[in-house]
Amino acid sequence: MKNNIRNEILILNISTTLILLILIFFITLNSFQKNILNNTLKKMTEYSQESQIYFMNVLKGYKYENIFEELERMSPFISDYLSQKYNLHIEIYDIRKNILANTNPKTKYYVYQDIHYAINSMKNYILKKDNNKIILFFSSPIFFQNSVIGAIRFIYPMDNEYQLIYNVRNTLLIIGIISILLIIILNYILSNSIIIPINKLKKETEIISKGNFTNRINIKSNDDINSLVNSFNIMIDKIEHYIKSLKEEKERQKVFIDNMTHEFKTPITSILGHVELLRRLKSEKDKEVSIKHIINEGNRLLKLVEELLYLSKINKNSFKFEYGEYNIKNLVDECLSILKPRLEKFNIEIYTNIQSKTLFFDYEKIKEVVLNILDNAIKHSKCTELHIYSEISENYYFLVIEDNGIGIENTNDIFKPFFSAKGRKNNGLGLCISQEIVKNHNGEILVESEINKGSKFIIKLYEGEKI
Repeated sequence: MKNNIRNEILILNISTTLILLILIFFITLNSFQKNILNNTLKKMTEYSQESQIYFMNVLKGYKYENIFEELERMSPFISDYLSQKYNLHIEIYDIRKNILANTNPKTKYYVYQDIHYAINSMKNYILKKDNNKIILFFSSPIFFQNSVIGAIRFIYPMDNEYQLIYNVRNTLLIIGIISILLIIILNYILSNSIIIPINKLKKETEIISKGNFTNRINIKSNDDINSLVNSFNIMIDKIEHYIKSLKEEKERQKVFIDNMTHEFKTPITSILGHVELLRRLKSEKDKEVSIKHIINEGNRLLKLVEELLYLSKINKNSFKFEYGEYNIKNLVDECLSILKPRLEKFNIEIYTNIQSKTLFFDYEKIKEVVLNILDNAIKHSKCTELHIYSEISENYYFLVIEDNGIGIENTNDIFKPFFSAKGRKNNGLGLCISQEIVKNHNGEILVESEINKGSKFIIKLYEGEKI
């Protein structure tokens, strides 16, 4: 991965840089060469115009019939003068392309196309290489009375100009090579700044993949890498939390299954025992007693199954709740009326101070919650007094059921299925179901308890409609 990423970065950046440098090289060099040539041609054009004026002045007193003899006669003098003036090698030709004058007789050149164009009234130039030298041949027509009578050629060695072009080309090449080397070095540093954190991140994730969630990835790099590291750490936190939740849920399920097995085993064992006993009993009275026990234990087993199904439906949100607007005080009064015989049987005094309030809830489900809490207080708290009152705060209605009983040792576990306080019969699924019902009303059941002083159950209900 390391080499691949580095190679991709290097190849991409070097290729891009190389293409740009090649374009810059050719565009710059071509523009510079054109400027050099254009400046030289401009100078040659000025020389040709001045020469034409000079020819006109020298030949202005002659007639056209004699002009060719006079041009041939005057050409050596004119060429020497112009050669000294411009410091150039000059040739003069007649209209038949015969050379009339040459300021450097030792050096002779061919009649190139520049002379042909000049004889035909057009200025023209041509570049030729001679003995590793670039020479500019610039030819211009010689006019007399609007007729071409010959041509003048300026021979200009462009050694200095092309040496300058070569120097610029070499400079550009050196700059390009240095730029490529710098790009390679900078890209190597850049790729390392990306690859090293990624490799470290890879090693850390390999450790995490083996189940070690104790460490957190700590890499300092650019914003993108830091953002990726933060995302990985958040993912690790969530995975760790999820695994912890799974372990806790597995443990809860184990405890639940163990308790459920125990709860199911007791009535089943009792039923089987009494069925076996029925085979041996002869007294009708004794048979009636066994049958009664079988029926009671069967009903108990059926109730356990119904409660399990009920809890399963609530947890899966498949249970149907029928919400409506009801007065909570009327609901509590109905619950107390239902439980009145039992309250009187155990000599429990009831004190109420409930505010009348219309709330949005499922009447039967909340009634089941209140009945369950009151029933547990009657059966398990050994209380002599029950105080039922209400409080309203921050869009919530708090229904408080407080007893003066023996209290609860561990209030954190009472909502677990089949929880039982030490030395008491377990509470089955009642409080677990009650908590789930209230949660479906966007509320919760809170518990406060102190040993030998009593317990307080607080049913927190949302005042408005279900959120």
